[in-house]
Amino acid sequence: MKKQISTPVLGTLAIAAWLMASGLATWTHYAYDGALGLNPVFLWVWGAATLLIPLVAVEYIERKRPDRTPRWQGALLLLLYTALAYLLLEFGGWYMWYRPDIWWLCLLALLGIAIWLYRLLPFRRPMQPHPVYSRARNTFILLMVFYVPFLVILPLYLLVMHPVSVAQITPIGEAEGGRFIGRITGNRSETPLGIYFFVDDDTECWYYYDVLTGEPVDYGDSLNPY
Repeated sequence: MKKQISTPVLGTLAIAAWLMASGLATWTHYAYDGALGLNPVFLWVWGAATLLIPLVAVEYIERKRPDRTPRWQGALLLLLYTALAYLLLEFGGWYMWYRPDIWWLCLLALLGIAIWLYRLLPFRRPMQPHPVYSRARNTFILLMVFYVPFLVILPLYLLVMHPVSVAQITPIGEAEGGRFIGRITGNRSETPLGIYFFVDDDTECWYYYDVLTGEPVDYGDSLNPY
């Protein structure tokens, strides 16, 4: 029988994954002025709220079934497919693949499908009864499954897509004579991550740069640059 990770060690790893993932999301939110569409507040609050689950003294009346799906899997699946449905409806289009949260949710979905298919394989060992875990251990497993893929996907996304940060575009805009103002959405079909814009001191000349490439772009609404 394989030796399992102890609950305190698992808890330490889960909390570390939560802190690292939420911290990385917070950094990217400010570094790219929200261009990646990540919501660090959600990641911080969701992880903290999840950690409170073991402290809630609620007894569940359930039948003792050795093949029962753990509750953390059901909660994760509900959250996953609800989030995917929302994002597909809100950002439907080819440019939605430029969002790292889509990559993250797709990875979670693929992991869930892989686990489900593995259980159906005819040549694998007969399924053993699920061990009865404590509520704290199930909570830590949920945090690991939720946040570890995020720690894999976000650095991979930044490496592959290589969007331009505010710190990288600021010297370019200032060299043109402008100062950084912020980011606008623009036309998603042309600039999927939005546009950084700068203005000179006399507010007469505006400069626009694609967040994804850093290249200058045209933006037609000069009367309402925001």
